[in-house]
Amino acid sequence: MATQKTTVGQLLVHAALPEDYRPVGVATNKNLKASLIELARSDPARYVGVVSKLKKMGDAVATDSGITVGLDDIEPEYAARDAILEPALAQIKRTKDPKKRLDIINGIENKLLEVSKSHPGQMGPMARSGARGNIAQLMKTVTSPIAAVNDKEETIPWLISKSYAEGLKPADNWIAIGESRRNAVESFINVSVPGELSKILVNNMSDQLITMPDCGTHNGISMASSDSNIQDRYLAQAADGVPANTLITPSVANTLRGKASRIVVRSPMTCVAPDGVCQKCYGLATKGRAPTLGTNVGMISAQAMGEPLTQLALSARHSVRTTAQNKAVLDGLQGFKQLTEIPQSFFNKATLATQGGPVTSVVKAPQGGHYVYVHKEEHYVPPNLEVLVKPGAHVEAGDILSDGIPKPDEVVQYKGLGAGRQYLVDQLHGIYTRRGIDLDRRHLELLAKTDLNYIKMTDHDSEDHGFMRGDVVDYNRFRTSIAENAKATPLKSAVGGVLGDNALHFTAGTMVTPAMAATLKEHGIEHVPIVANMPKYEPVMKPLSRTPLLHPDWMARLGHRNLKTTILEGAAFGETSDIHGVHPVPGFAFGSEFGQGLKGRY
Repeated sequence: MATQKTTVGQLLVHAALPEDYRPVGVATNKNLKASLIELARSDPARYVGVVSKLKKMGDAVATDSGITVGLDDIEPEYAARDAILEPALAQIKRTKDPKKRLDIINGIENKLLEVSKSHPGQMGPMARSGARGNIAQLMKTVTSPIAAVNDKEETIPWLISKSYAEGLKPADNWIAIGESRRNAVESFINVSVPGELSKILVNNMSDQLITMPDCGTHNGISMASSDSNIQDRYLAQAADGVPANTLITPSVANTLRGKASRIVVRSPMTCVAPDGVCQKCYGLATKGRAPTLGTNVGMISAQAMGEPLTQLALSARHSVRTTAQNKAVLDGLQGFKQLTEIPQSFFNKATLATQGGPVTSVVKAPQGGHYVYVHKEEHYVPPNLEVLVKPGAHVEAGDILSDGIPKPDEVVQYKGLGAGRQYLVDQLHGIYTRRGIDLDRRHLELLAKTDLNYIKMTDHDSEDHGFMRGDVVDYNRFRTSIAENAKATPLKSAVGGVLGDNALHFTAGTMVTPAMAATLKEHGIEHVPIVANMPKYEPVMKPLSRTPLLHPDWMARLGHRNLKTTILEGAAFGETSDIHGVHPVPGFAFGSEFGQGLKGRY
């Protein structure tokens, strides 16, 4: 009878955990954390004892044993590495085309990662379990760093053939040293940035309180039933016999995984509470209880997102920019800033279609790159990006025409606030996940709702809806003004119409496209609210550091920046402040009624 191999560490961890909460298979940092979170939610008192036991065990092992790394633990995988590198080096010597060289380098990256995963040394189990380091760092040590990037974050078309353990050749070292120096410099410079970003997050989200038990929405966002982030939320729509508004516990999650691949869950991003968020859309807090009315979940989310930013900054000196990631992914603290501050010079920006229709032609540009024509509209794709569409293809406004990274404000411009919110959440969650940070997506959904929460009225017809041309208004106020005139319309007839209310993550004012209709149909939605008389507007996305200045309450804006301008504009336009509202600054500033506001808030 075959016996399954295990380690002493695995046995010690299993001994400290209740049998029904032991990780399946090899205990890693990720699945151990997941087991402990599940235990904390279901049995908080038991969790305290288990965590204390694990800590004592860790202290004892660290004191008695420690960690010893010898030369054999970082011995290069010569045979397996050379079997991959030598044919690639021969190919590279035969071509002078930088793009073809990069294709060769990209092609061997995953192969070398797989070789590194099975390294028998002490560093292998540490990297595989997530206890210390990661597989990409181990790959640089025992096989090859593969390539390096220059100061423009572009991969240098040079294949590094030796590992750090055996020492780089002079030419390889010359190529790699620029990235190493920059990583060291960034780690020292960037330590001040997380603190600033944390303040900006707080200033954006400080008015996101739990304001009511249930906003009454039947809407939500689509998530995979296998996603661990569905737990502690409420179902927005019934799913294969599980009724709507059912709390998704671990047992309910297991039931859903066996019945449906995707489900629609309540989300802070789609909550329609007039202010803040309702308890049902937020779900349960970390201790397995619903947050009480008045809880400032915005502050909690800002702290949850801000705390790991320091880790992202400090890890810059240890970061591994593998070639495949370098081209298509924003990573680390710099990636977070790019997505939330949306600079004009956006790194590796993808080209998006500015209108819908057929792709009529793709031609080479004289200066390099390509021109893609949708109808007669010209779109330029730079030389470093690959065109992804062919003549005859049909695209919608906002669809990607090239590889690269879509700029968030362009996604908002062409596809609406809802699609922009979803895109921002997905991208930011990827940044945290790639650095091993298991952040609850609800924090990011709350940020997306707060950041993408304003529209600008652009026509005099806005007056019929109570707005003036040029007004920048809160999305929920806009949605409420048009939703009362919306009519339920069969999905087939709704294409080309404009949503008068939310549908999944899509927001009011967004035109129903064939792709949107297909997504709605996939989730069993047969009718959508369509409005005929839609005022002209444009969705607004500003840098995160500027968004608080859009707040309609002048005193709330004083909690951020541009204080002199805020006071002067407030006086000039006769603006008012709600001292009984949900934002803390007016309540703190007025002071005499502190704690006696609406429903006891501020």
